[in-house]
Amino acid sequence: MRCERARKLMSMMLDEILTPEQRSELELHFSECVGCRAEWRFLKMTQRLIATTKPAPLPYDVVPIVMERIKALEREKARKSRWSVLSRLQWRWLAMATAPIMLVFAIFAFRSFQSNAEPPESIYWTAHVTNAAEVAVAPELAPISVALSSLPFAGEK
Repeated sequence: MRCERARKLMSMMLDEILTPEQRSELELHFSECVGCRAEWRFLKMTQRLIATTKPAPLPYDVVPIVMERIKALEREKARKSRWSVLSRLQWRWLAMATAPIMLVFAIFAFRSFQSNAEPPESIYWTAHVTNAAEVAVAPELAPISVALSSLPFAGEK
């Protein structure tokens, strides 16, 4: 038998749940293995010490301290749950209140964009820079880019 299996059987033997075959197998291992025999003696001695040791008396004020801590945890849990419900409701109301306002802003922005016939200068500048970049990447498109760059842009003086 290997020592790992013997350790598992030692634990079962302390709990007195070994079958007679397992017990005889473990005792045979004890007769052959000095290390497991010493470990078994140590486990038995520890078990006896634990069984014969009187429990230490609790401090006189341990019950009120523990009960106060439990009440504090319950209060904290209740406070958090109330706040989470309120915060969820507040976010819902905020979303419902801002949705119509955002819709009105979107409509006005769309109408004001349509009323301007000429787009802002930044669009033309971006097109010009993009064409210059394409020339650097694809020289075969240079004639097209040169033609585009020679066009007067809106807003140029």
